[in-house]
Amino acid sequence: MKNEQMTVRENKTIAEKTYEMTLSGPLVEHLVNPGTFLHVAVPGDDLVLRRPISIAAVDQDAGTCTIVYKEEGEGTKRLSRCRAGDSVDVFGPLGKQGFPAEQPSPGDDVLIIGGGVGVPPLYYTARELAKRDVSVSVILGFQTATAVFYEQAFRELPDADVRVMTDDGSNGHAGTVIDALNERPSPPDWLFACGPRGMLRAIEAHAAHSKTNGYVSLEERMGCGIGACFACVCETGDHTSYRKICRDGPVFRFKEVVL
Repeated sequence: MKNEQMTVRENKTIAEKTYEMTLSGPLVEHLVNPGTFLHVAVPGDDLVLRRPISIAAVDQDAGTCTIVYKEEGEGTKRLSRCRAGDSVDVFGPLGKQGFPAEQPSPGDDVLIIGGGVGVPPLYYTARELAKRDVSVSVILGFQTATAVFYEQAFRELPDADVRVMTDDGSNGHAGTVIDALNERPSPPDWLFACGPRGMLRAIEAHAAHSKTNGYVSLEERMGCGIGACFACVCETGDHTSYRKICRDGPVFRFKEVVL
């Protein structure tokens, strides 16, 4: 992991209170594992804690990476004000376990389920799978149409089957990602998911089939990001120990931890 001042290339709104920031710097060379994340310092001296933000895309040829975040407080509000040419203090990549995009084979049934700002690391994963000629089925869940992003980006991936679900039916199909999951005729070979904890819990309950290699990425408030502060611990699935999401995750196998 490295700590450096990365340069903001672009920072734009892509949905309601949702921003896409493109960064450049030598740290990009170390971003090789989809599902890992960056710890971004908030501009200014009064907000000490960094913000953990997942990686949505990496372009090694251009030397850039893309992160997506939602404006939810003063820290992310300040990030939203960054402009091209500004510097942002970034620490990363963090996390030991990402999505195993190198394991599925062409022809495998790979299902990706993302909810809200849990979508970005799955887009990075899907792009890596596409490089290996592995096509994906995608279910994206949002509250309403104004919150939807990356729908077209997923549709542009080769042979991707994309379904958007919104709670109010204002975009795509009305309902939840679980409704879409239950309509599938058979369990997938691989399932990668990221989003709210309740959504992940329901996915695991509905899709923990012996055929399915299931992985979930947990989103959590963090302090240090490296396992020193114990702010993001979760209980193991066998109730015998604990895992730190920042250090041991953020991606875990189905049942590895209590959701």
